[in-house]
Amino acid sequence: ERERGVTIDVGVTHFETEHRRVQLLDAPGHKDFVPNMISGAAQADAAILVIDGSTGEFESGFHAGGQTVEHAILVRSLGIQQLVVAVNKLDTLNFDEARYKFILETLDKFLRQAGYRQGDVSFIPVSGWSGENLLERKDAKLNSWYSGPTLIQLIDTLRPAPRAVEMPLRLFVSDVFKTQGLGSCIAGRIEAGQVSAGMHVTFRPGELVAQVRSVERHGRRVTCANAGDSVTVALAGSELEQLRVGAVLCDIQRPIPVVTAFLAQILTFDMPVPITNGFQAVMYIQSVNEVVTLTKLLCTVKKSTGEVLKKKPRAIASACAAVVRVEASRPVCLELFTDYKNLGRFTLREAGVSIAAGTVMKLIS
Repeated sequence: ERERGVTIDVGVTHFETEHRRVQLLDAPGHKDFVPNMISGAAQADAAILVIDGSTGEFESGFHAGGQTVEHAILVRSLGIQQLVVAVNKLDTLNFDEARYKFILETLDKFLRQAGYRQGDVSFIPVSGWSGENLLERKDAKLNSWYSGPTLIQLIDTLRPAPRAVEMPLRLFVSDVFKTQGLGSCIAGRIEAGQVSAGMHVTFRPGELVAQVRSVERHGRRVTCANAGDSVTVALAGSELEQLRVGAVLCDIQRPIPVVTAFLAQILTFDMPVPITNGFQAVMYIQSVNEVVTLTKLLCTVKKSTGEVLKKKPRAIASACAAVVRVEASRPVCLELFTDYKNLGRFTLREAGVSIAAGTVMKLIS
């Protein structure tokens, strides 16, 4: 990553503010690694969108083909409502207030159109190079026109998301590895339920059964971890070498459904060509990606109410909402969006471009 000068994998670290314990996921911004960004953002409760505020760079990121627009839309389609826009590299412009206001006004209008509510979006001028306005603010020029919070203070005000602790256990596996002391381990974020040492669990797809030997959260061993926690789980059992990234650790009595076909409501983005029957794309959900085919276009609907506008359309154009039948090339683990929001929400990409976001309405087979 240092040789190329870009983030590739999702980096993880932890820190504490006055009122929050925070897990920070550093997701890549380069267009070549958007799938990794989706995997990281799917685990988040809020997002910090770092904008290059230097002359010409903001414009290239915001206009056609730039990553600012794609990332902002993807984050919103993944269910993240709280967004902090950090306008970076303003130190190269001597913290020019006019430049900051131009970026703020341009992005604020776009973000509202993308579905963000005004009260959920915050803007802040920063310098990652000098550290200005991250933990504290010392620059006289910046202090002359900005009197708002620092970045760490803004993070401290973010609202924790509700946790589905009472639901059956669901944990998407984001890493599989072995250690000399713990043996076979998996890592991931608990989307629902609880996991504790000694319990028996199952992995899907497949019927692999294992026992939890130990649970670690933030590098510390704990007896139990709940929905919302990112954990490392040590396992005991046979055939653990079959475990793969994208498997789902489940409650053994109430496992996650595994299907090859489902109905979904999708919202299309800006696409080069319309979607027709038989359209193929790659579906991303959490750490999983699968080739899918849209085999039936059932109807187009009104975005706000779901009211049917046209049955059996011949094609779905950009910026449309529609109900479609989706068939996967292999069995995939899915939940209804009404039951588990994070496990019933997906993104469609084709030829390296994000073309739609969707929610699962009905599991068919």
